[in-house]
Amino acid sequence: MSKLLVGIILLASASAVMAQDSIKLVPNFRIGLHPCSGADLSPRHANDDAAMGGNLLTDYAFKNDSASACTLKGYPQFELLTKAARLLPKGRGINSRKLMGDEAASDPQLITIEAGKEAVFRVYTNNGGAGHTGKPCPMSRFVRIIAPGTTRAFILKDEIRSCQKVQVSAVRAAPPE
Repeated sequence: MSKLLVGIILLASASAVMAQDSIKLVPNFRIGLHPCSGADLSPRHANDDAAMGGNLLTDYAFKNDSASACTLKGYPQFELLTKAARLLPKGRGINSRKLMGDEAASDPQLITIEAGKEAVFRVYTNNGGAGHTGKPCPMSRFVRIIAPGTTRAFILKDEIRSCQKVQVSAVRAAPPE
């Protein structure tokens, strides 16, 4: 019995040693890669996708204007502003792991933005749709965007009518062109 046990231990040890030869360790970072700063980025309104019932998904993109790649991870701060640049009621974006149209909930990932390339995030709003009755929902004239991990606030002219809470996705890799 003890010879059998010793044999099994030796066989397991040999297998572990052989397996270590085939494992390649690859770092998950690039030397010189740094978090994006507000000065590295410029945001833009990229796309709208309207659906029945007043649902609106808006894509915004952060372009890396620096000469080298940088990283972003997390949720941008997003606010709907009045003409006087004041926050609208229910105008502050709420972080959401899953927006309408997403297949599954997902946690924020570290996104590398190459120089001159973009990363995107999505914003969900609802304007009440064609059947909305009563007082019109508030209309933004501007949006304020702060990239995750930065402090620089960008103000973009963007008219969005929203009756409900604003939901914001984490920054994602831009789809291939």
